[in-house]
Amino acid sequence: MNRKIKIILLTLSLANLFCSEMQITENNVRREMLSAADYIREDKTAVYKLDKRTIGRKGYFYIIRNDGTISYHPKKALINFDFSRYPFIQKILKDRNGCISFNADGTLRYVFFTEIDTGEILCLTIESTEFSDTVHDCDSNIEETK
Repeated sequence: MNRKIKIILLTLSLANLFCSEMQITENNVRREMLSAADYIREDKTAVYKLDKRTIGRKGYFYIIRNDGTISYHPKKALINFDFSRYPFIQKILKDRNGCISFNADGTLRYVFFTEIDTGEILCLTIESTEFSDTVHDCDSNIEETK
């Protein structure tokens, strides 16, 4: 598939998911993650198309390097910040692909993640209240963070 068609498909796909009226489900989040990761693999500058985008009301994308530092985040102040000491980041770096859930500040959050390349992992954090249905395939063995 040529690059222009992929860009159009990703844009339409993300526009659908970003629409607040769309029901957020585990399956459509996983599909969008894989699509976004493929697009970024082909064109690293594509990550900036995710800038200031949300999934539902508060879900957001970011990229973690292998050392636990952030290479992309919609909150620019977090870029290059080292999160390697946090258990959920350690789990992401170990597994490289998947989904985890954990409580932070009393809120259940899901982090979907997929490897972009050997050096970086694309992540999407979204609160459990955003989902229209139960998320079944996430590892919940992550200790609570404050």
